[in-house]
Amino acid sequence: MENLLSSLSVTVFVCLLALLAQYSRRSRRAEISLWVVLVFVSLLALTTGTLLGTVSYAGRVPAGIYPPGLLAITAGAVAAAGLIGLALCVPTLRKIVGRWPNEGFWTDPPIFLALWLFVTVLLANNVVGILGFEQLERIGAFSLGTGGRVSPGVILASQLPFLAVAVFGVGLGVRRGPRETLARLGYGPLSLKHLGVVALFVAAAFALSLATDFLFSQLQPDLYREVGRVSRALFDPRGLAPVPAVLFALLIGLGAGLGEETLFRGAVQPGLGILPTSILFASMHVQYGPSVLLVYIFILSTGLGLLRRHINTTASFLAHASFNALTILAAYFFAP
Repeated sequence: MENLLSSLSVTVFVCLLALLAQYSRRSRRAEISLWVVLVFVSLLALTTGTLLGTVSYAGRVPAGIYPPGLLAITAGAVAAAGLIGLALCVPTLRKIVGRWPNEGFWTDPPIFLALWLFVTVLLANNVVGILGFEQLERIGAFSLGTGGRVSPGVILASQLPFLAVAVFGVGLGVRRGPRETLARLGYGPLSLKHLGVVALFVAAAFALSLATDFLFSQLQPDLYREVGRVSRALFDPRGLAPVPAVLFALLIGLGAGLGEETLFRGAVQPGLGILPTSILFASMHVQYGPSVLLVYIFILSTGLGLLRRHINTTASFLAHASFNALTILAAYFFAP
């Protein structure tokens, strides 16, 4: 329940920022308000990171409360996120006070907000998750608060911020109505030919995942076992009856696919391009640690990006959801 409330709070906050960014395109007062909020949060992150670093350096963390190495990583990442967040606010400040007559595209309020979120989230969350993977795994940080198999409700709650940020970030209710929002996010109908392309993509992705899994087990055997423990604890359907196992796989696939594809392929990719979006997408999968799986996820994301570019987001969503569901079903029916 705590995680759900936290997720909803973050969702509401980011959605309000996204709406404020849309209004900032036509209101100087709204733009100043957005800048003030982001400067405040950046200063808060910088101060928090500095204090955590001081505590870590002084060795004043009680044993068993928080691993000292993880605290140092967290302190550095949070402080760096705050510092870079402040730096990103400088061009917008110069635009607001009228001292930058030829402002760059990054001062456009929605772009400014997206860049700020990208940097702060990437540094304060993803870098910590990847560099501190082993210590986070030991304290159960990847359990999503479940302590066991993740429920579809938890997955849907974790994806809700992605979906909300995407639809409000492209201007739902401010610049676009529901139909225009869906069009901007790339959702549309699929033909039989398109469905065939999606099926081939899923088959190729599944074959590549098997090869990557084997390579992972050979190159990083210790990390392979740790990542396996995390994945089995969260997504292993064994122990369920066949019908609940199939429903579990479908709901997990649909939940994760809808949120991630709407945000990354639907909202972000048209602005950043396929490769930067794929880097961001891979970095979000911190539960795999610094492993070769991140390279695979980058390749998979690039393929999904091509589906989005040449067909639409419906195709990338269907491919993503199908791949996730089939992976869980394969573990249920065929894994030893």
